[in-house]
Amino acid sequence: MDKCSFQLQRSYLALLFQLCIFSVLMTVLHQLLPFALWCGFLLLGAVIYLLFYRKAPKITGLDYLDGKEWTISAAGGQHRAHISHIVDHQAYIVVYFQHARAKPIIVWCDQMPFRQWKSFKVLAKMI
Repeated sequence: MDKCSFQLQRSYLALLFQLCIFSVLMTVLHQLLPFALWCGFLLLGAVIYLLFYRKAPKITGLDYLDGKEWTISAAGGQHRAHISHIVDHQAYIVVYFQHARAKPIIVWCDQMPFRQWKSFKVLAKMI
């Protein structure tokens, strides 16, 4: 049962991905807009990142229980969730829940050791 328990760490790959997208967007806007307006968009992007993207819930663990039922460990405690489907994008896996209010979570490949990542991918394909 140890292989069905996944402890998640902070993802630096996700942070790098967001930084690259933001850099490409800022480069394109730098070519199109005057400098003062570009600085405004740069500041707006930094504020949006600080207000919304850094406040994402910190998932610390996923435990497979049975069928589509999982236990999700977060900073606030643990709760059970029923997964509707899982989408594998090679570098990350998106986990969707049956409850409409629950936001999907993204698990990046650098959030767990390589063996756990492979085990998680196999388990995701089976669901």
